[in-house]
Amino acid sequence: MSGCVRDYASPHTLAPLLRPRLVGARIPRSEDARLVSGRGRFLDDIELPRMLHASFVRSPLPLASIRALDIDDARTAPGVGIVWTAEDVRPFCAGLESGLQTEGLEGTVQPLLADRYVRHVGEAVAVVVADTTYQAEDAAALVGLDLEPLDPVTGWEEALAANRRANDTVSSNLVFDRERAFGAPDEAFEGAAVLVSGRYVCSRVSPAPLETRGYLADYDWATKRLTLWSSTQMPFVVRSLLAHHLRIAEHELEVIAPDVGGAFGQKGNLFPEEALVCLLSRFLQRPVRWTEDRRENLLAGSHAKHQVNELELALDAAGRIVGLADRIVGDGGAYQTCPFTQLVEPLAATVNLTGVYKVSSIRERVQAVMTNTCPVGAYRGIGYGAPQIARESLLDEAARRLALSPFEIRRRNVIRPEDFPYTSFNAVYSEGSYLESIDSLEEMVGWEEFRERQRQAREHGRHLGLGISIFNESTGGGTQSTYVTGFNRTTHDTSAVRMDPSGKVTVTTSLVSQGQGHATAFAQLAADALGVAFEDVVVHAGGTRQTWGLGTWGSRAAIIGGGSILRAAAVLREKLVRTAAHLLEAAPEDVVLENRRAFVLGSPARAVSIPELADAIYFAWQKRPLDLDPTLEATAAYDPPAAIFANGAHAAVVEVDLETGGVQVERVYAVEDCGVMINPAIVEGQIRGGIAQAIGQALYEELIYDEDGQLVTASFADYLIPTAFEVPEIEIRHLETPCSYSPAGVKGMGESAMVSAPAALLNAVNDALHPFGVRLTEVPLTPSRIHAALAA
Repeated sequence: MSGCVRDYASPHTLAPLLRPRLVGARIPRSEDARLVSGRGRFLDDIELPRMLHASFVRSPLPLASIRALDIDDARTAPGVGIVWTAEDVRPFCAGLESGLQTEGLEGTVQPLLADRYVRHVGEAVAVVVADTTYQAEDAAALVGLDLEPLDPVTGWEEALAANRRANDTVSSNLVFDRERAFGAPDEAFEGAAVLVSGRYVCSRVSPAPLETRGYLADYDWATKRLTLWSSTQMPFVVRSLLAHHLRIAEHELEVIAPDVGGAFGQKGNLFPEEALVCLLSRFLQRPVRWTEDRRENLLAGSHAKHQVNELELALDAAGRIVGLADRIVGDGGAYQTCPFTQLVEPLAATVNLTGVYKVSSIRERVQAVMTNTCPVGAYRGIGYGAPQIARESLLDEAARRLALSPFEIRRRNVIRPEDFPYTSFNAVYSEGSYLESIDSLEEMVGWEEFRERQRQAREHGRHLGLGISIFNESTGGGTQSTYVTGFNRTTHDTSAVRMDPSGKVTVTTSLVSQGQGHATAFAQLAADALGVAFEDVVVHAGGTRQTWGLGTWGSRAAIIGGGSILRAAAVLREKLVRTAAHLLEAAPEDVVLENRRAFVLGSPARAVSIPELADAIYFAWQKRPLDLDPTLEATAAYDPPAAIFANGAHAAVVEVDLETGGVQVERVYAVEDCGVMINPAIVEGQIRGGIAQAIGQALYEELIYDEDGQLVTASFADYLIPTAFEVPEIEIRHLETPCSYSPAGVKGMGESAMVSAPAALLNAVNDALHPFGVRLTEVPLTPSRIHAALAA
């Protein structure tokens, strides 16, 4: 932190955090009392006068032409105000365009209501608006839908092999195909002592937020303003996209994110339903709300994680990786999601091809295909987790062949402290505790002791396994991070900091929260920067009336939100320090702001309170420097100057029941290095929540389509998520390698467990089953897959 440059004109500049007191403290989350007592205000809690309710008619077929829609009975049903089909929507919006400035990607337009064809089960074909939700749903059931079935494309292999297209608006099912090579991969593989390979499949999952998607639009004809309450992670992005697609001036559209009950990436998309409620409210000039049920969420909310990695590692006789080759295939469904597209999985995977290891020769191929399934969008950890599973599994396989421990083979390959800054094939890693993470994890699990316990358990017919996974995570979500992933977008966010005459502080930020604890962490940063108490700071976020920004995604809030808050606070701090120096007859560099006081370093009795300083700046010109601008408010932007990588490690101990195929997770270990922790309790909450989701992806959760394109896991009776009973004791150890160019040395960490822990769980199951010659390569590790592997 001491090397930071204070140049407030640049959005890349760091504002040094001086004398941290609250940063690093386990302060209880200030927002929790309101939420746990039922005083949260979520989308479904909002009631407006004359409000109408929408319900969607959805396709029962995966691919079909629409021969006719009979809406007469629905129109005359009790309470119904309007029924719309594609013909009604077409004059207002042609659909949601989605594509990237990435060479070779073929974009799509997703209609708000299916027009001529339906392309996946659950696609909306009509919308009914009525006085109540029940009336709208009853009327929607009366819509007659005449479809001519067509042969769907239901899997990625079929998409590549079939002559028929899943979506007739694109030239082929293969909408992206890129090959790249770095170093000398051919020579590396020809000269390798050990080759290990496998096809690793990550099945489709749902982000499954506790609160499903929902939107409420209210058009005011008098002011021609449209207000949209949306359960979203990114209000400004939603506003810009809606303004573009619906031809609305941005200043006439306000987007508000109320309390959001979980998001995990799914609420980082713009959906057709969101645009439709806006059009309906503007047309009817009444508020219109839609909240989906769980079945709709599983059918039509974005899916995630469907990715295949055909990975091969080449190693020398000492176990060092000399070459890596990976073919990555992402099955993105029937449309490109808006705005992240189908590349959110396969292209993002390339960021994590090598992870924490030194690999000089690489060959990659990235393919994205379309199928007649629900579109794939963002979910915590996006594409990073799939190559992590493949690479970490193959490292274990190579370790067995070379008679090395899983820790030792990783030690021989990891980027070491003396290697930093390390230039990989696609990024520069400035610092990290990669080797220390391996050593810490081995110490936590007690490798030799576990092997003896495992041996004794096998003698009694119990099959224990230990799996590990070492990771780094691209965080920060800034411009440089997007260029590392290949998404090539300019991003930044802004925050405003204002001090009132009483010395109280208001922070306004674009970073909305979906449960991460922003209000607490941001208040800790602002309080330390200005020398006030934690309870003197309030944080406002949640809509486009706040400062501008791209929202909460990509483990960016602490870095970008913190950076913009600290840069804005530095402007106020300078005025407070100058005024204090003027009053105390001291040099500004000797003034300390702390505990609501400004005092002279070394002479704490020479002091003035922060409220007195604020009062002087606002109201007493004779007490402040004459050239001081009497404002205590500043807005600043922040965009990290480079990609920021957090790192760590996970281990899992499991027991596999050979009779049932069931897996019990006994314990999970986590080593986390996210730089300087603003609030360790919040960090640990993120780790534990991420591990719970990782257990779901690795062992339970799978969205399954049958050969006819029907989703057979359309309820929580079939789509299994872990409960508290399936989440074991989690032991956490913190390392702290401050980032040299982020505010206060902070790195992101919100996705780390979902990047790494599934690989540890897969490796643990494979370790338990190794005596039987079993190596599983597809998650989730269901009892049926375990039985099939044992039988084979």
